[in-house]
Amino acid sequence: MRIFWKQLLIYLITIVISFVLLAFVLAQGIRGFLTDQKVDELTTLAQRVAISMENFSLYGLFNIPLLQTELQNIYRYTDAMVVIIDNNFDVIPFGGELAAGLDMAELSPLMAGETVVIFSTLDHQTNEPLLIVGHPFWFNDQVIGAALVAFSMASLDNAISEMYRMAMIALAGTGAFAFILIYISSRAISRPLQQMSQAATEIAGGDFEKRLTYQSGDEVGQLAHQFNRMAESLQEQERIRREFIANISHDIRSPLTSIRGFLTAFEDGTIPSEQQPYYLNIIMGESERLIKLSNNILDIHSIQDSQMQLTTTEFDVNNVIRDTILSFKQRALDKRIMINSRFAHSSDIVLADEEKIRRIILNLLDNAIKFTGEGGEITVETTVDEQNNKVSVSISDTGTGMTEEEQKRVFDRFYKGDTSRNEDKMGSGLGLSIVREFVRAHNETITLESEPGRGSVFVFTITKNYQ
Repeated sequence: MRIFWKQLLIYLITIVISFVLLAFVLAQGIRGFLTDQKVDELTTLAQRVAISMENFSLYGLFNIPLLQTELQNIYRYTDAMVVIIDNNFDVIPFGGELAAGLDMAELSPLMAGETVVIFSTLDHQTNEPLLIVGHPFWFNDQVIGAALVAFSMASLDNAISEMYRMAMIALAGTGAFAFILIYISSRAISRPLQQMSQAATEIAGGDFEKRLTYQSGDEVGQLAHQFNRMAESLQEQERIRREFIANISHDIRSPLTSIRGFLTAFEDGTIPSEQQPYYLNIIMGESERLIKLSNNILDIHSIQDSQMQLTTTEFDVNNVIRDTILSFKQRALDKRIMINSRFAHSSDIVLADEEKIRRIILNLLDNAIKFTGEGGEITVETTVDEQNNKVSVSISDTGTGMTEEEQKRVFDRFYKGDTSRNEDKMGSGLGLSIVREFVRAHNETITLESEPGRGSVFVFTITKNYQ
């Protein structure tokens, strides 16, 4: 079921339940209000009749002609029926139009001077339900009878039904208006979600340029904004992936072509025997290049699959730095680059995965040499933060530096700036991404400060071991 119909159905069920409860409460309220109002009205009439009875009494006897006139006037103008009973609960007839059918137990409080309100009948033949209010009257401080004022419940029910009808019409109109608002609201919410679903389908099919045009400050608008950001990220990742594949294809094809060419030359005797060691060294270098590339790809694969495992040991990070610098000696000499090292102590024992720390330093030094021009300088330095139990390793160079935009993306997977390709085609755009993931795996941090034309400084931390 579509979310539009689900939301519309939920809203409608909520509205119907609310209206049913409201109608029930309203019905009870209307009935109670009209009944109370009629009871007050009949009580007033009963009191009026009782007072008239007291006024028209003469020495305890009823002045029947005067009372008949009074009661006829009440009936004519109020539709209320009046019955007079004496203190023996006998009906005093005034024309004999009604026969008594009352429960004496319900009327007994009258002779104690109380007002009673009962629902009963006065006519056994019709059994018409009546609302009856009785009020006593006195003579010489004694209750000598009571006035019973009755009103047909059928008339009251007709008035209540009319109010019900008007209330139902109002509720129906309100419900119709609410339905229209709910329909419009559900459409407004579901439409952008449908657009997102369609856009997601198109993106899944390879169209990464699809964007949503929904503009709003609510949660759906924020979701649409995040969806567009996701689409932009996927488009960028797709672009980087295509570039990466193109670069990797070139990086793999180039050494393989070189190796194949030299081996062919060896086979057909084109290369003289005295020059063979030189070309064998070239083949070895190209092989090392392929091994390094394949290792980087495997590292990225293990990182993506969360298969990276740390083998934590205690070791001297200064020795790792010295060994790594030595491995770059020939490359540094070829570019006349000076590599300096400064250590906080002669020995700094850390607790980490030695092989991965070595790879971090190796990749950072490789990056520094790649972007440092001839005659430049690279400095590897360690500092110790005793309070936080950390050793910081910084690798700075006097190379080309990076713009702010390049700094934002330099750790991204497969990112390879144009400068890298111009300066050194050995890179694959994976080295710094691997560095960041290895640092994160140790729950450590790495920072970068750089400025175009003034070099770069990478700083990462390692946990120091004091034992």
